[in-house]
Amino acid sequence: MKLKVLNNMGNELRTVDAPSELLVEKNSDGLMHTVLKSYRANKRQGTHASKTRSNVSGGGKKPFKQKGTGSARQGSSRSPLMEGGGISHGPQPRNYHQSVNRKVRKQALVEALSEKIKSGSVFLLDELKQSEYSTKKIVDLIESLKIKGRKALFLDSGENGDFLYRSARNIHKVDLKSPIDMNAEDILRHDFLVMSESTLNQVQERLR
Repeated sequence: MKLKVLNNMGNELRTVDAPSELLVEKNSDGLMHTVLKSYRANKRQGTHASKTRSNVSGGGKKPFKQKGTGSARQGSSRSPLMEGGGISHGPQPRNYHQSVNRKVRKQALVEALSEKIKSGSVFLLDELKQSEYSTKKIVDLIESLKIKGRKALFLDSGENGDFLYRSARNIHKVDLKSPIDMNAEDILRHDFLVMSESTLNQVQERLR
C-alpha cells in the first residue's frame, strides 16, 4: 500500500510505503463498537436527577379525609399520582464509565487508521510547519487538498508550538489533535486525516 507525499500546494512529490503497523486485513466490527460505545459513554456527566416523593417538600398533611369525598383515598399531596408530586422510577445520578483494555483500544485505533489509509483519506505532507498565526495559510492548504467543507483532522506533533492550533481552531469542520491524544473515535468522526511525515513516524512509535 502506497501513500502519496504532497507539498503545501497539493502536488505529489513522491510515494512511500504505508507503515505495516497501521494496516490490518480485516476490521472487527464488534471490537470497534465496544470501544466507540465506551468513549461516548465516558463523556456522559451522569448528573441527571429527579425528586422522589421523599425529596419533594410538603405533603405531610393528608390532603382530604379518607371517606365521603367520592375521590380515591390519598395520604399525601406529593404522591407520584398527583400534580406537583414526586417522580416514580425517575433518573438518578449514576456513573456511566466503561472500562476497555488498553490493547483493545490500541487495536481499534489501528483499525480506524487502516480504514482511512485504504480509502485514500490520508493526506501525507512533506512538512506541516506554521511559524506564525495565519488562518489564511491553513485555509489555502485545505483548498489545495480539495477538502474544503469536509471534516478534516490535522495531526500535529507539537513542533509548531501553538501556531498551528490557533490558526486552525476557527475553521469550520477542522480539528487538531496530537498523535499521543488521538483515539479511534477522533479518526472515524472525520472524513480526512492531514499530517506530516514526521507526525506519521510518531504515530508508528505510539502503536509499536
